[in-house]
Amino acid sequence: MVTTRVAWGTLAVLLMLVDPGRTLAGDRPQARPTAPRRQAAAPSFIVHQRLEAEVREVDAAEGVLVLKTKAGRLRLHAAGPAMTSLRKGDSAVVDVALIQHPDPAGVPRGPEEPPPLIAQRLPASIRSIQRAVEVVTLNTSAGGIELAVPSAAIVGLHTGDSLWLELAVRSEGDPSALASAEHRRRNSGFTGLLFMLFGSGK
Repeated sequence: MVTTRVAWGTLAVLLMLVDPGRTLAGDRPQARPTAPRRQAAAPSFIVHQRLEAEVREVDAAEGVLVLKTKAGRLRLHAAGPAMTSLRKGDSAVVDVALIQHPDPAGVPRGPEEPPPLIAQRLPASIRSIQRAVEVVTLNTSAGGIELAVPSAAIVGLHTGDSLWLELAVRSEGDPSALASAEHRRRNSGFTGLLFMLFGSGK
C-alpha cells in the first residue's frame, strides 16, 4: 500500500518536470483578448447654400442649361419647365445642399412649393480644401463648384472624399427665391449658409 502511494507520488513529480508549463498554465487565469479600437466615424452633415446665377445658355434641343455663379459654372441636363421658363441672360437662384451621410436618400427634405425648375442630386468628389478660409472645391458631372463649409464639417473632410451635391434651380421671380433675397443681401459672401450637423455617421 505504501509502495503504491510512493509510486503515484513519483509519477506526479515526473509529469510536472516533463511539462511544468502545462500544469502552471492551468492555474493562471487566461487573459481575455481585447477588442480592436473602433475609429470615430466622420460626422454626417448637410450644408445648405443659395447661389445667385445668370443663365448663359439654354439649348432646348440638347436639353442643356448653363448657369454662371460666383461659385462656379454649372452645366445641367434639364427638360420641360426649365427649358421654357428660362432665357439666356435671365437671373436665377440655385439652392445647393452638400451632403455627407451614410444614406443620403434618407435625409429628410421639407416640402418645396412651388417645386423648383430643376432638382438634381449629383455625386461629387473633393478636389481641394482651403481650411484657413473654410472653402471646399468639388468636382461633379455638372462642373466644378466652390462652396463655403463650416469648420465643424470641414475638419473631417479630405481630398478625394465622396459626397453628394443636391441642386434646385429657380427663376429669380420664384416666390421662394424672393423670400430669401433680403437674407442674401445681408451676407457679404456669395452664399447664405445654413449648416446642420447630424452627429457621427453610422
